[in-house]
Parts: sequence; structure tokens; C-alpha cells
Amino acid sequence: MYYEIEDELGNVSTLQLKQRVAEEQIEPPKEGELAPLFYLRNEEGLPVTSLTAAASDNESRSVLDLVHFKPLVLSFYCNCWGSYAPKHLEALKALAPKVDALGGQLLILTNESQKEIGRIARKLETELPIYHDKNYNVARSYGVFSETSPIWDRIAGISDEVFTPSLFVLGRDRRIGYAFVDENFDNAPDAKTILKAIYDGR
Repeated sequence: MYYEIEDELGNVSTLQLKQRVAEEQIEPPKEGELAPLFYLRNEEGLPVTSLTAAASDNESRSVLDLVHFKPLVLSFYCNCWGSYAPKHLEALKALAPKVDALGGQLLILTNESQKEIGRIARKLETELPIYHDKNYNVARSYGVFSETSPIWDRIAGISDEVFTPSLFVLGRDRRIGYAFVDENFDNAPDAKTILKAIYDGR
């Protein structure tokens, strides 16, 4: 499809608009379902996530490794959520010591740069692991990112490619004990339900 734009001087520019290629929309995992597998690894000294890991990569740890001893609270986060972002970050900060006290662990995946990840960590004032989800691989596999159904299409004030706000609790059997996906940016994860899912998932 071609689109013509005329500026104030009468010059006409023609833009070719790319048609979105339809992709099968992955649904977020529901309670009781197996969580999609992914790996944490260091790439060029930076912590990144991947859906596959080379056998020779000794730095890689899979979700199976993470949940072997402790339930996992997995949160997707993006600074570009506007006013929603600091609320979500504060909720994670308040949740972290409670998760730890119950014998769980918290992991944050973001699309932010390594520099921005450092800023997020300083805001949290804690040693929580924050990994860069390279190319949105993990978010896509968890059904909270789609290029053909972007958030900026339906939520005012967002112009970037972003995750849907979401949080999952994975038990030691890798099954989802709690799933929070906020499509409309108007809710918050329930702390009591998260903590119960951690307790049940031990």
C-alpha cells in the first residue's frame, strides 16, 4: 500500500506502508500449564535471555535450573509504560522480600538497554536479577508481546514496541501457579495470591 503526504510547500512524498504479516497469536500460559522454557546467559558480558542455549555455553541456566530448588516469580517490565511503570516497579520492590522469605525468587525481564537496567536496579535498591529479553524472545513465547498486535495500537501514550504488563509464578514443577496479564493497563498483580502460589509451588 502506498500513502502520499503533502507538506506545507506542496511537495508530495510517497511512502510505502508495509503490510503486517499475520502471525499466530500465542496465548499467555494459564494456571496449571507448563511455563515456556528459556535460558539465562551472559552474552558479551551482559545478562540476556534466550529460548535456546548452545551446549558449550557454561554460563547458561534454564528455567528448569531456576525452579529446581525455588519457585520463581517472573515479571516482564518496561520503563516505556508511562505512569504505569513506576507503580509496577514499586509493587515488585515491595514483593521482593516477601518472596524471598517464603523461599521463592524473583526475576525481571525487560527490553531496556544495559544502561537502563542499571538505573532500574538502583531504583529498586536491591540485588534482584534483571535480564534483557533479547528480541522479545521470551515475552513472545509467553504471549505478552506481538508485533502484529502491538500495544501502541490500543493504549494511548505508548509509541514503542513493548511487553504487556505481566507476572507469572512458576512452581518447582515448572507449572504456572499464578498468571497476571494486564491487557488494559488498569490493574495490579495480587500480592496475596502470588505468595500463596509460591507457598504451594515449593
